[in-house]
Amino acid sequence: MSNPERPFGWRKRIGLLSPSVIETTAYDFYKVAPEGVTMCATTANIEHWSTDNFKEHVLEPLVTAVKYLASRKVDFILHTGMPVVTTRGKGFEEEICRLITDTTGLPSSTSIRSAIRALSHLRIKNVALLSPYPQELHQSAIAFLKASGFNVVGDHTEDVVFKLLHDVPPATIVAAAKRLIARTPNADGIYLPCNQWDGTDAVPLIEKETGLPVVAGAHADYWEAFRILGINDRIEGHGRLMASLSNGARH
Repeated sequence: MSNPERPFGWRKRIGLLSPSVIETTAYDFYKVAPEGVTMCATTANIEHWSTDNFKEHVLEPLVTAVKYLASRKVDFILHTGMPVVTTRGKGFEEEICRLITDTTGLPSSTSIRSAIRALSHLRIKNVALLSPYPQELHQSAIAFLKASGFNVVGDHTEDVVFKLLHDVPPATIVAAAKRLIARTPNADGIYLPCNQWDGTDAVPLIEKETGLPVVAGAHADYWEAFRILGINDRIEGHGRLMASLSNGARH
């Protein structure tokens, strides 16, 4: 901290609701957050949900959690956990954001909506999707992207066990992305959903290897929050999306 007279989060405080543990999420945030921009995070402890228990296991804990985040005087609320939204179909991302904002009075986003905006910002129309999800959740991401106006021209899932996502090294993600692009020459860019694996460290490496822009789930969330809150510091070394926040940055 350059000025010890300033409190923690003196510029902006970003609230984050994670469906599960907050591990890679915090690491990813503080790699890119400018000085004075901080995270106040909590978890809904969701491991399993279904259509039958969705209200009880997802929506009710969400309302409780965002009320608490608002009580901590955050400026923005991020809802992470893409599958919770994509499995409900296109349009549910807006329902979630309305619920959060109506409950708290704060601007908000959810991971898939952040990603859609980030992909559009980088002018990625033909998407190569690389995820760690089991097939059912992977397919829900494909369907959601298509319903949002994107062409999914190539896809692959590493199908990682949920509680082992943190064990996937960036090199594995880079190698998988290179294989995917080798068979998807018409892709405009790559989307790496999921904030629970180390996709952010893979981003600059994939961009260097493929020449294509890459959107990682965590980067999309933080880019969206920073953008809306007017945080436009120059953020270098983390890929084109984060660099694009500053005025005059190339993307």
